[in-house]
Amino acid sequence: MRKILKLLLIILNALIAVLMLASTLAGVIPPSRTTLFSLLSYGYLYFLIANIFFVIVWLLLSSKWFLLSVATVAIRYAFIPLYFQIGGSDTLKEDINRDEVLKILTFNAHHFHGVELNSETGDSNMAFFLKTIDEEQPDAMALQEYIGQSHSVGLTEQLRQRGYIYMTSGYDNGSITGEVIISKLPILRVVRIEGPAKLYTELLWGSDTVRLYCLHLNSYGLDESDHQQIHDISHGNMDSLTGRSTLHKFRETILEHEREWNLLKPYFENHNHLSVLAADLNDPPASYFYQQCARFMKDSYCEAGQGFSTTYHGSFTKREKAIFPAFRIDMILHTNDLEALTYKRIKSEMSDHYPVVVSLKKKPNNDATPRK
Repeated sequence: MRKILKLLLIILNALIAVLMLASTLAGVIPPSRTTLFSLLSYGYLYFLIANIFFVIVWLLLSSKWFLLSVATVAIRYAFIPLYFQIGGSDTLKEDINRDEVLKILTFNAHHFHGVELNSETGDSNMAFFLKTIDEEQPDAMALQEYIGQSHSVGLTEQLRQRGYIYMTSGYDNGSITGEVIISKLPILRVVRIEGPAKLYTELLWGSDTVRLYCLHLNSYGLDESDHQQIHDISHGNMDSLTGRSTLHKFRETILEHEREWNLLKPYFENHNHLSVLAADLNDPPASYFYQQCARFMKDSYCEAGQGFSTTYHGSFTKREKAIFPAFRIDMILHTNDLEALTYKRIKSEMSDHYPVVVSLKKKPNNDATPRK
């Protein structure tokens, strides 16, 4: 019986090891070839935790099989910093000249309806957002699912009174809603890439021009039944019909994200000045889109973050917090001629996402690595 149990553990350990390695291949195998690896990329953190668990189990059993998981983790060790960081800071050092710092905030505001899409909480959520802005004082903001007016709070006008007089959105009709860039820095140019969810501005920062992207990649369109399905799967209970429907949504969105990358790739390949990407990617760090971005830009979280830094905390993750302990999909990335000094995630209930604030500084010319 003991030999059978050990054999089963070995088989399970080997399966988890293979799944973990496969979950890191999404960045090199396009979803159009197969969505399998992109789907597995959502499970990287879980496979990592499972392999660490097996290391402990085998050590307790005084078995050399612990080397299987150790080798697996070591082979793809480079992915760990994408999910967990130590040593970062959310506060600028006192000797840093604030005039040399570019502070960017990104936030999917979810129309300020809160986690459960309750429109009655809009006023208080907008008020909290204004308080956040007063405390953080970002130079520019890239906001997704933004709405500037509630029953009693004229948010856009309140921001203007605070010095954020430069505003633009993904719409070319002057509407400040949806995906927007709001800035204290002058906007020199606006480019709408495709539809209202992808745009960039060129901002005047001192004597430099900074390109700030605001992106909101295609959503998975999950409804409450999908959320329940994810909950059920995590507890080993799966309804096959609903499961196939949820899986279909994931596959279609993953394929759409590849199309979006193909659309955006020329912009990233040809950077000729400072650039910052502030986005709701709707994708985890092991995904195809993120891994392609990382070829051209650096992740501020990997430079200055700390802890897991979950940025999405929607209703189904709130109901079962163990489902997505590190669902980091809101990103601020930047070109190599900038460096992140601080990274801060602001926990709140004003949206189903958390705001992320990053302080950036221009590198001296001799420290900036060439762009790819």
